[in-house]
Formats: sequence, structure tokens, C-alpha cells
Amino acid sequence: MSSQRHFHVLRVVLPAAEWAELPWFGFDSESRCVAHGVDALDRLPSHDELEVVVPAKRVAAHQLDLPVQAGKHFDALIAQALEDRLLGDRADVLSWPGPQLGTQRLTWVCSRRWLESELTRLTATGLRLDRVFPDYELLAADGDAIACAQISDGTLFRMSDGRVGLVNAMATMALLAGAQQIRLVPDLYRLPTPASCRVRLPASFSRFNKKSFDPRRLRLSALMLALSGALLLASSVAHWRQLENRESRLRHEIRQTFATTFPGTPIVDPLLQWESKLREQSGAARGDALDDVLDLASRLNAPVHPRRIEARDGFVRLTLTDTEVAQFKTQLDSVGRPESTPAETGLTRLQFSRAR
Repeated sequence: MSSQRHFHVLRVVLPAAEWAELPWFGFDSESRCVAHGVDALDRLPSHDELEVVVPAKRVAAHQLDLPVQAGKHFDALIAQALEDRLLGDRADVLSWPGPQLGTQRLTWVCSRRWLESELTRLTATGLRLDRVFPDYELLAADGDAIACAQISDGTLFRMSDGRVGLVNAMATMALLAGAQQIRLVPDLYRLPTPASCRVRLPASFSRFNKKSFDPRRLRLSALMLALSGALLLASSVAHWRQLENRESRLRHEIRQTFATTFPGTPIVDPLLQWESKLREQSGAARGDALDDVLDLASRLNAPVHPRRIEARDGFVRLTLTDTEVAQFKTQLDSVGRPESTPAETGLTRLQFSRAR
């Protein structure tokens, strides 16, 4: 029956003893309790958020002096503050912060093994929790009065200073109250979730509050991703067209330049043809330089031994020792009166122009 309903928030209350079914309370988007029931895990109503209420009988409350802004060191500070307060197996202690009470922080402590076993049982059926808090937190302080609520395990109470506790009977509560007024809070589990309630469990319990995969949550991300992809594709196409147009203009300019440089040459592929022309000219230039050196050697009737030979741009330049220049001056002058310039120490550079 209840599994056909859908709620914005579903609150389940963990019993302190063994259980086969869980009491649940369904809330709408305005935090109003609109339905309740008791069902097995596989018959719980569908929901957007899941709250798990830990029974007061399984929780101890401690008021600790903790910094308001402890950040990531909260768990370590709580463990240090509880060092001298707890007995028994420390490995089985799970603590997490509750609401702030003036300069102190109300801190909840329960059995790690018990809570881990209960949460594992919930998540094994596909449930993923959003908040975990003891039922103490549903009971708000009420000025100078003591707020009380009847639950299956006894009577919860919260003092005006924020202290909480659980007694077996209202008669005991009357003894604790003394002259203070007692305000009975009906339907505790139907109350809206207090702003102070939030998941604050150690990292080892983070697997219990991870959301299950819901394709609806990806709609906006998928839409943004598709829009970004479309914009990127349009930008790439526009850039590609721009490069294509630029390439076409460059090819046209190359054809025109080639036709101007080499008139009368049939144009097939101007780039390849231009490279071929450059290679031909480079080979011809190297041949002319070598011819100039050979021509000078044939006309120079002197046993000189140049330290360096340079040939380019229609001249040949020889670097000789000063002794050779003086010894063979007549023979050197006979091939064209070379221009003489000093080189390194003891050397002279002679430049011969190409024979015409």
C-alpha cells in the first residue's frame, strides 16, 4: 500500500531491538508529515531524501568544549575530548557532533558495530541516506520548561540548558523536573527536521550516504555537455572554413607569383615546380663556383698552398701566407691583379674576380 506513495523526505526510525519492519514518516516539500506507516525494507515508499533516526536508547550524549570552527579536525578533537569519559572497547566507539549549546557542542556517541550493521542492512536494499541523527535532536528546548516526548523506549527529555536524557516513566521525569514546568511534545517523529541535523559521520561511513545513480540528475549536465559540444563543433567548422579560404588565397597567389617569375612555363603544381627550379638554380650556382676555382688554378702558374678557398658571387678568394704572396707576387698579379686584404697574423687574403 505505502510503496505506491512518493515523498520529498522519508524518515525511518531504527528500533533499539531486533526488527523486521521499520516505522516510517513521509514529508512533503513544505516539511509537513503527510503519511506514516510500518513496512519491511523492500516496501518502503519512494522518496527524494532519506533520514535515519537513531534511537535514544542506543545513543549517549556528551557536552564537550570544542571550537566552533574545527574544520577537518572535528573528529580528532571529539576523540581527544572523550578520551577520559568512555570505558570499554574504543574501537567500537562512533561519535559525531550535534547542535551547539552556547560554548559547548552536544556530541552523540554510539556503538560503531551496531550502527554500521543497521546502515549496511538499509543500503543492501538500495537505500542511500541523506541524514543520520538521534531522536533527541527532534526535541527542541522550550525556554525555562523541560520538553518531553513519549516514545516506545520511555520518555525523552531536553532541559532548558540543552541537556538531554531518557527515563523509563513520566513519574521519574516529574522527580527530575522539580519546580520546572514540563511540556509534553506529541507526535515527536512527525516534527520537521531541525536545521541542526546533518550527516557528520567519519569517512569510513561515507559509503552509506552516497547517492544511487539517478539518470534524472544528469539531465542538466547532459544538456550543458551537448550545448558545449555543439558550440565547439560550430567553432571548429568556422575555423576550418577560415583556414580553407586562406589556403585557397595562398595557392592563387603562389600560381600568380610563379607565372610572373617563370613566364611561359606550363603550371601543373606550382609548389613542386618552384622547388624543382630552385634545385636547378642551386646546382648551377655550385657548378659556376667550381668552374671559377678550376679556371683560376689553370691560369695561376705558381706552387701556392692556400689555407682557405672561397668561391661565390663571381669571385674566388684565396688565403695565403705572407711569404707566398711576396714570393709569387708576379705570378699572382698576372692573373688579374687581385685585391689584397690582411687576414690573420702572417696571412693575406687575395680576391680574384671571375675571368671574362
